[in-house]
Amino acid sequence: MKTSATALKNAKKNRNWKIAAAIVALFLVVTLLSFTNHSHETTVNQAVKGQPIGDFSLSDILGNTHTLSEYQGKFVLINTWATWCPPCRDEMPDLEAYYRTYQDENFTILAINAGETGSVASAFAQLNNLTFPVLLDLEGETITAMGINGFPTSILVDPQGMVVHIHIGMFLPQDLEKEITPWLQNY
Repeated sequence: MKTSATALKNAKKNRNWKIAAAIVALFLVVTLLSFTNHSHETTVNQAVKGQPIGDFSLSDILGNTHTLSEYQGKFVLINTWATWCPPCRDEMPDLEAYYRTYQDENFTILAINAGETGSVASAFAQLNNLTFPVLLDLEGETITAMGINGFPTSILVDPQGMVVHIHIGMFLPQDLEKEITPWLQNY
């Protein structure tokens, strides 16, 4: 009976070592993948008024790749959002109306969806007839690099790539006119 108890104890000890080894191996794989993913990160900077934002590259809901640098020469309102965020959903019709009014005046909107699938973001964009690019930040790396930790947050970047305005929270039409329009008119 003692040998059976000793064998059982040794089997449990062996199993625990295997579990521990598997956890360590998993940790190493995740760490390695993390470093691999970071090597593909863009050069976007934390959004600080008066500082350059850098550049990023994200796919839109149609699978096309967009870089911020391709919009150089325009004012770009980077809007970060998610469908689970009520203020994000509520501001989208106003952002679309503003975009349609000012899109021919050296202005665009890049709406970066925070971590949702393309099908979720696409369904929302179609439902709301959004005509500006809706980009996907599936891992949230670009949004995090910009220093955004609440939604919605919008960053206005001037034609030279400098952050000129940061708006945290929902945009109302009067906010857009007061905070964004003067930049477009005074350029």
